[in-house]
Amino acid sequence: QFNQALVAVNKVNAVGRYFALAGDISPFTIQLIFLAGAKPQIYGKALAGFVKAMFDPEFLPKYLAKNADIIAQSPGLILSRGGATEFTEAMARGGLLRTKPLMILGKPLEPFMRGFEAALDVAGVEMKKAFRHLTTDAAKTAEVDAFINEFRGLANTARIGVPLAQRQLETVTLLAPKYNRAIAALLFDAIRGMAGGGGLRGQLAMDSLAKGIGAIAAMTVAISYARGESFEEIAEHLNPNSPKFMTWDVAGQNIGPGSKVRSLLKLFGDITRDPADLIKFTMENPGLRFIRGNLAPTIRTGIDLLSGENYIGDPTREGLLDVTETIVFENMLPIWTQTVLLEGGDIGQRVMRGAAEFAGMRGYPFTAA
Repeated sequence: QFNQALVAVNKVNAVGRYFALAGDISPFTIQLIFLAGAKPQIYGKALAGFVKAMFDPEFLPKYLAKNADIIAQSPGLILSRGGATEFTEAMARGGLLRTKPLMILGKPLEPFMRGFEAALDVAGVEMKKAFRHLTTDAAKTAEVDAFINEFRGLANTARIGVPLAQRQLETVTLLAPKYNRAIAALLFDAIRGMAGGGGLRGQLAMDSLAKGIGAIAAMTVAISYARGESFEEIAEHLNPNSPKFMTWDVAGQNIGPGSKVRSLLKLFGDITRDPADLIKFTMENPGLRFIRGNLAPTIRTGIDLLSGENYIGDPTREGLLDVTETIVFENMLPIWTQTVLLEGGDIGQRVMRGAAEFAGMRGYPFTAA
């Protein structure tokens, strides 16, 4: 009965998770951001796959059928088609967005689901083609498949032996538990690779992550240089301690790329800037703020209503509009729509934030300090 209750809650979480993580074109600046530097040609193919799948429901099934041989040689490779991952499970058969009356909300977003899944699957299959020469035995094949999964932010917790109850509790608690596991595994493998261990998987993680981060750093310098910034100003965009870290002032808004790695670096910067904040039981504590921002929709909504404010300090129950926004809009509207409709600023600023969030980037009012 307890497991049944968790399943019911997680179906609700899946709806909020879909709107937060997949109702846009975000994989190219979140899940696949490091692929742009590590394997730019594959990044381009994934982008093309996203566009084709949006307008052609048969694109992904045909693509997977065409590459059935490479998929058959990749028993550990995770495919996302049909709501198989936490990002789009609300749109899978049995998901709440496939049932009345919520179907009316899910249907307009279906092209984004197809594009999202096509981007991840095309990236996975094309990466396997690129690394197929390394899969000389079953053990190395498993290592390559595991690396490709975590590099795309995908994880199969059942396959690695996590008990059912624990998987359900993680899904109840966290916004994206499998994505978090995948990124943690990628970073751990990269560290092992730098230390001279980790085998093939560690070497691939280290090389690919280094190329990806290097490309992002180079892009950061290029953008800042093109904007005519000084050396000191450019350095601020590379410093996790700075509020300008990986963001630029565009029409009065902080705009920059996303991804979990960027969030973790920013968290580290916030902690080192003022370690005393860690003992505060308020949203001035960067650790608590980070945790609040990564909670699953049902848990986050409950805490927001009980505390009277969300993790960035906005009121949640001062009036009917605040309550409606907290319960309905924040869980059943894509993030890019929320920032346009519900947050402040003039039309230009709202559109700028909305466009940034639609692309999976950060978008919030500019702060110089």
